[in-house]
Amino acid sequence: MPLMTQIRNNLAKLFAVFAVIFIAYIMLDWGMELTSLRPGGAGDTVGEVNGQKIKYRDFTELMQRALETQKSQSGQDPDPEMERQIRSQVWNSFVNQLLIDQEIDRLGITVTDGELVDLVTGPTPPEDLVNMFRDSTGAFNRAAYDRAIADPQNRDAWVQVEDRLRQQLQQQKLQSLLLATVRVSEGEIRQRFSERNVTMEGSYVLFDPMTTVPDSMIIVTEEDIERYYRDNQEEFKVRPARQLKYVLFGTAPSEQDTQDVVTELNRLKEQALSDTDFMGLAETYSEIPATKAYYKVDELSREKADAVFSADFGDVVGPVADLDGFHLIKITNARKGKDEFVRGAHILFQADGDAPEKLQEARDVLRRIRAGEEFAALAREFGSDGTAADGGNLGWGSRSTWVKPFSDAAFGARVGEAIGPVKSQFGYHLIKVLDRTNRELELIDLSMRVKSSGQTIDNAYQLAQDFAYLASEEGFESAAQNSSYQIRETSQFTEGGAIPQIGFNDAALSFAFKSSLDDVSEPISVSGGVAVFKLSSIREEGVRPLADVKSTVRSMVIRGKKLERVAERAQAFYQSLTPSADLLAVAARQAPTVVARTTGPFKASEPPSAIGRDLAFIGVAEALSSGEISKPFEGARGYYIVKLTSKAAFDSTLYATQRANLRDEILREKRNRFSQEWVTALREQAEIEDYRDRFFR
Repeated sequence: MPLMTQIRNNLAKLFAVFAVIFIAYIMLDWGMELTSLRPGGAGDTVGEVNGQKIKYRDFTELMQRALETQKSQSGQDPDPEMERQIRSQVWNSFVNQLLIDQEIDRLGITVTDGELVDLVTGPTPPEDLVNMFRDSTGAFNRAAYDRAIADPQNRDAWVQVEDRLRQQLQQQKLQSLLLATVRVSEGEIRQRFSERNVTMEGSYVLFDPMTTVPDSMIIVTEEDIERYYRDNQEEFKVRPARQLKYVLFGTAPSEQDTQDVVTELNRLKEQALSDTDFMGLAETYSEIPATKAYYKVDELSREKADAVFSADFGDVVGPVADLDGFHLIKITNARKGKDEFVRGAHILFQADGDAPEKLQEARDVLRRIRAGEEFAALAREFGSDGTAADGGNLGWGSRSTWVKPFSDAAFGARVGEAIGPVKSQFGYHLIKVLDRTNRELELIDLSMRVKSSGQTIDNAYQLAQDFAYLASEEGFESAAQNSSYQIRETSQFTEGGAIPQIGFNDAALSFAFKSSLDDVSEPISVSGGVAVFKLSSIREEGVRPLADVKSTVRSMVIRGKKLERVAERAQAFYQSLTPSADLLAVAARQAPTVVARTTGPFKASEPPSAIGRDLAFIGVAEALSSGEISKPFEGARGYYIVKLTSKAAFDSTLYATQRANLRDEILREKRNRFSQEWVTALREQAEIEDYRDRFFR
């Protein structure tokens, strides 16, 4: 019984481990992110893959696991945008797994009971089962493992484990079948080694068509342009593209959402002030993991620092508004620190040089301050920098925060004292020290984000639904104009990618590529709100008209004609060379307008910085022997002639030590690439129906 209980208690963990192994196995060996769960059970249909239904219950179970994983990693509940991204990832994983399962069925890949028995009872059981039967020293208790297998009371638990193992073995068989033809040749291994280890050095001359042949020497006719366009149709092919107009209904938190957070924090503050354990409250309610730690003033945001460093030991401060939400902070201790900080305000009179008139203005304002007028009010009236609107408040600073003349004056003044004018590179300052401290405070921070409530989101959806109805009745533009809504428009985008201004959004992409021109969508959740779309433009697959690309074609024709000219020059230059010629010296005498340089030491994987990843240049250089001069060849920037002055020998000893790792690396890359292409092909050929927008906002 204890063993059966142990197995049952660990069964959920075991399944999770198998799921992790399966996903890691696919990502590492197949190059794809998949899930090992199969759809099943009753419920509404979220989608279909080649007629096989994805049930709502199965999809949401997997979705919930992904959300819990995200929360455990970040310590926070995913926001609506993150949840939408996770839902898209889960969908793609589910679809990919269904397609792979269908291929397993189509190919008749099975796992016999005997194979499972051999795996479980053999000398090397699956590591995850082994881990469940390790003793306190970490050793595998084979006897306990064998007893658990033999115990009839454990039968149900083992059946479930075997189902997972069966799926894992099927997956391995499919992988072996698909990747059986992926091979790595000796030549590929040697090439990879050479790219990384063989150092070369040389010189080259470059005949750049764009700098050595002026445009005035090139004549381009309409016939030239039409011929190039006709002969190079592949260069002007375009994928299907769409363009959308849309109206966005924001789901940013409302004033009521903000007030609800403040109200809740004030309620918790009352509890804290009635001797409730504040750390307990923080651990229960804070959306950021609660900690108790010491802080210097410059380790906190200005808002937090202003609040806590003007409070006393034991105070509960807040709610304090900050960029990440609202905070309730308890000061649990204080100690003297090594660094001193000043909280200051200033009034800046910007001036170039001495500017006597500005100096006098500053002195006049200082007299008014000393006569009793409020510093902040005068800062708002006379200040000439960005702090003026905030009464000149600079927040807290150390001696190194501000320029030296300002810092020396501020740290030499008393709290509450207004001093100046102080001259700096910016002009004249009047300075008031608001506070001073060298304390470090021990704080507990209870944090809450302001999130959009269900009511706020529902309101946005209701507005979007109302607009979608009016748009279908009155027309998209008229409905927007009548309701004073702003119409936005994306640029063109292709299927499978991000939508400009919107980002990756499966529902919007599906609408764009399955709808007719001028169709209006139902409300679709997007980053920052809810959108109603209109399909405003359709571009089908084809060749772009010459009229649209004529300027581009003309540039290509010009470059081609220039290349012909420089090819002739490069060939003539090459004919003048002797086998032992110094390229740079000859270029200086015969072709001073060309680029002539040394490469410096380089490898194929680390090409000369002036060349970059020019595969033609690298390939020619690799093929040369030391002292050999290449024939003219076309590279990315024009025609080159290269002379290799040195080339390290192929290190057979080092190659022998690296060969196995290089082979595995190349094989892994080729398998990943093959697997990605295979799954992509499955998706392109499949009939995939996505109904998620019926269930999720």
